[in-house]
Amino acid sequence: MLNCIIMMRAVKHEIDFGFTKEIFHTGIHMCHVYNDDSERDMVLQMYVKSGLSANEKVIVLADVDTPEEMDGYLRSLGLTVEKEMSTGQFVIDYFVDVYCRDGRFDVTGMIEKWKEFCVEAEGAGATAVRAAGEALCRQMQIPGTEQWNDYETKLDGLVANYPMSGILCQYDAAMYCGKTIMDIISYHPFMVVRGQIVKNPYYIAP
Repeated sequence: MLNCIIMMRAVKHEIDFGFTKEIFHTGIHMCHVYNDDSERDMVLQMYVKSGLSANEKVIVLADVDTPEEMDGYLRSLGLTVEKEMSTGQFVIDYFVDVYCRDGRFDVTGMIEKWKEFCVEAEGAGATAVRAAGEALCRQMQIPGTEQWNDYETKLDGLVANYPMSGILCQYDAAMYCGKTIMDIISYHPFMVVRGQIVKNPYYIAP
């Protein structure tokens, strides 16, 4: 597995993110600081649909706790993805189960998980991997999450060197103070503003 991961490199090609008419090259790491759930859902719905249409493998991490909440989350997105879920093309999971499976957040371990996910997707014939989800929110008290900003900076290298069309990090503006939001924004080369993807003038490169 390690040799496969080392040998994989991203092949740049044009992609559509769905919620904007602009076309991008693969390897986009962006944040979306949204003001209400309807804004979040519109962007995420189109982001997922366009990825599935492009034969990408799509994973969404939801900040919910129970199967009932997960069902409600999917309904709010208006997604009918039973076929894609059965084939493994679309994966939705609980934020805590992926990021903090052992009761703590591990930056290195999480980056390795994404690399392995890319290897699996390529083996299944996917054109790329597309990831999205609620980012650090109610889990801020879990050990290791103080390294979250370090994790965000490492995602830049991940999308540049592995076949990922994009990573969409969604943050609920109501959950954070102004300083934290500015910190969040500064770790993303791109940001979603009013349904458009723009280069981030506040981005601080690693």
